[in-house]
Amino acid sequence: MAKGIKLLNRTLAEDKMGKLIRKTIIYSSILIFLLSLATGVVFSQPKAIVEKGPEIKLGEVIFFVREFESTTSPLKMLEVHVEIFNRSQRSVAPPNSINVVVVPKEIKYPEEVSVAEFNPTQEETTLTVPLSPNSGRLLIFGFSLPEKKPESVTFEIQINPPDGEKKTVKWEGSGN
Repeated sequence: MAKGIKLLNRTLAEDKMGKLIRKTIIYSSILIFLLSLATGVVFSQPKAIVEKGPEIKLGEVIFFVREFESTTSPLKMLEVHVEIFNRSQRSVAPPNSINVVVVPKEIKYPEEVSVAEFNPTQEETTLTVPLSPNSGRLLIFGFSLPEKKPESVTFEIQINPPDGEKKTVKWEGSGN
């Protein structure tokens, strides 16, 4: 009888141990499954940013009046400095892909100056070098000024017309 009790205790102990092992395997499997779901989200690669091409933007526009010595009278020139930026993270703007147009729109003259004396036309240029990502270039446009300068000139500047970014800026002359 003592042998039977020992055998019964051993079977009960083995039975408890078997249940414990099965529970451990089931819970471990569930835990591994849940962790695999979570790590798929944590370790997944971010979606690639798809760029459509270079993102060309206008920067600041600065005006300078330059005087050049001449035999007859000094020549005056209005320089329009236009900043062009490639805001793209990866795309390079190829050479000859950026066209910039500067158009004088409205010119105000002092009362004593003839309107026919100063009549600038639109200036256009193409950037002949590539523009790297996150970089910029400065383009300079020149307009010859008469002896008596206009009071102000309003310019419309556009990149890659007709769909590119457009900006209107105003130069105000200070005296003659």
